Amino acid sequence: MRIAIKATQIAPGGGLTHLNKIIKWFGKLAPEIEFVLLGQRGQEDLFVPAPQSFEYRFYKLPSLHLAAQIGWERQILPGILRDLRANLLFEPGNRGTLNSPCPKVTLLHNIAPFDNEYTNHETPYQKLRNSLLRRATIQSMNKSQGIIFLTEFCREYFSGYIDLSNIKSSVIYHGKPEEDSSVDTSIFKRLGIAGQYILSVSDIWRYKKTKEMIQSYLLARQRQGDLPPLIIAGKNHTAEYMNEIMDIIETAKSERNIIFTGFLGQAELGALYANCRAFLFPSVLETFSIILVESMAWGCAVAASNRSVVAEVTGMAALYFNPDDLEDFASKIITIATDERLNLAMREKAAKRARFFSWEKTARETLSFLYEVASVSEFGPSKMPELAKVEY
Repeated sequence: MRIAIKATQIAPGGGLTHLNKIIKWFGKLAPEIEFVLLGQRGQEDLFVPAPQSFEYRFYKLPSLHLAAQIGWERQILPGILRDLRANLLFEPGNRGTLNSPCPKVTLLHNIAPFDNEYTNHETPYQKLRNSLLRRATIQSMNKSQGIIFLTEFCREYFSGYIDLSNIKSSVIYHGKPEEDSSVDTSIFKRLGIAGQYILSVSDIWRYKKTKEMIQSYLLARQRQGDLPPLIIAGKNHTAEYMNEIMDIIETAKSERNIIFTGFLGQAELGALYANCRAFLFPSVLETFSIILVESMAWGCAVAASNRSVVAEVTGMAALYFNPDDLEDFASKIITIATDERLNLAMREKAAKRARFFSWEKTARETLSFLYEVASVSEFGPSKMPELAKVEY
């Protein structure tokens, strides 16, 4: 059996982490399956070394711009799949080809283009881009034989845009950091951190509610002057939004209390997770959140948004707040950071909840679903082979 994986739309972030983890586990669990990853030029260093059963191919055209990428997916990819004699196409991203010669499974990563609260604040270019992505996502889903959602919340959300009654679907959660996760404690010296701190890990977009988090933190500091500094680890994507944030910080003269790190590697993040006093997650627009699972796996005391998929992921392992209610948000920051008994209890709940997630489990469930969808094709497998047992 040969499975093609279209990865041209994958960029650093949760989608890349997910794909790299399941590539590794696919190689361990199903070495008899041939996998061909189809990427774009410039992605060569993004993916883990190819397991023995994998082949990586990178193409120039989809690397040029979004329109070229969509054109490649719809006009050229079907011919590539026919030449490969692929039994199944797996697209771990919102959109893809509409004319696959083999059954296709789509995995939905991005909900943002569907949210008006988010898109209405964007630049004209970004609004056009989101409109194209939204339309292409709906078209791609409707042409899929199977769809993987990352949460039940997402399956229900997208059911408002497509009819799932005739499309196979499955909810498959992400995994958690694995036992070999390393830490780089030199990050503390580079950031000038010697004591306690509050942590938030997220790229900076409006829907991540970074501005509201900073406003709430500053309000909390007015009431609790000895609060630890706030560290925000993540890449900034919108200059206008970042300027709004910096104006707030400068007006409050709190530049020394709020530290932006930019993009950090997993070892640096591991050190920050493992030693933070509390972890804040105010986002209102997620399909899952690997960051939430990472924070719980490291035993963080989590305070999180009461919106979107958050409660489905964290369960009882988070103290919830309304990210648009600055009074509520500030109160929860103070509580999670200063209440010793609650802080310890939330750490224990987080570690327990994290044990529910596993990348091996994610990969096994994904492979089972891919086989289920492939079996509807006359060229698909007749039955699901037994997946390998992995020794630890």
